[in-house]
Amino acid sequence: MEGNSDDRISKLPEPILHHIMSFLHVTDAARMSTLSKVSDSAWNSLPYLNFDDIFYWWSKDLNVVIDQTLASRKKHKISMQRFSLWLGHYHRLSYVDRWIKILIACNIKELNLRVDKRDYQGSMVYSRLPEAIFAAKSLNVLSLYGSKIELPADNGTIKLSSLRELHFTFVFLDEQFIKAMCTSCGNLEHLFQGTHQLSTINLEDLRINNLNGHIKVVRITACKALKSLYLNYVDITDNWIEELLYSLQNLEKFELTHCKTLKNMKIASDSQPQRTVHTWL
Repeated sequence: MEGNSDDRISKLPEPILHHIMSFLHVTDAARMSTLSKVSDSAWNSLPYLNFDDIFYWWSKDLNVVIDQTLASRKKHKISMQRFSLWLGHYHRLSYVDRWIKILIACNIKELNLRVDKRDYQGSMVYSRLPEAIFAAKSLNVLSLYGSKIELPADNGTIKLSSLRELHFTFVFLDEQFIKAMCTSCGNLEHLFQGTHQLSTINLEDLRINNLNGHIKVVRITACKALKSLYLNYVDITDNWIEELLYSLQNLEKFELTHCKTLKNMKIASDSQPQRTVHTWL
């Protein structure tokens, strides 16, 4: 289509082409690159890579495709904005550590990693998260599904200094990791998932949504900037609620769902009329 006066795509600025391609799976974005030299150039510099179609993982060439695509970005010093990867049941994880290291070299800003592995009974199998990810200093958003998170071997060092949002779904982790994360991630503002103890100063939005049974929240009153809190299947007490509302003066929205251990809840505060409380017990 090169040279065709009706080829409107070739006339679009590269940032616009990047925006269009960012909504496409990599296979579709790569196919679009064949339309013209302009779209091919946009594909080769595309900072958004979406490998989130689970059916694609059955291809034998997957590792080669990702290796070549990431190697090209690293070679041309492309600053990666977003990388999404969905690994299915039959896919090996041995390559993920190398891919993450390349993404870190490309200053990745948003990483979405989903590992959907099951045993013969259909239960979730948690795969250990590669330690390389803890050195992603440029990472702003991290979304994990189906992972087991353990502290790095080098004294538990976490270097996610730019992290603002952290999303956990079906993730296995312990309290030691949460403590280390809160100490190292001073810019964290949004955390979605269940945990034991939180002390992130800048955290504004917290969603604890436990799907595998009840969990306990020991302390989140140190999160003074917290504005929105959602709890689902979390064991809390009347005193815990009282201390929470007293300590978190910036809390505006508070939702409780299936918190069975809560017996009574009394809220009376003329100084906080803007607070919204919803309960489904």
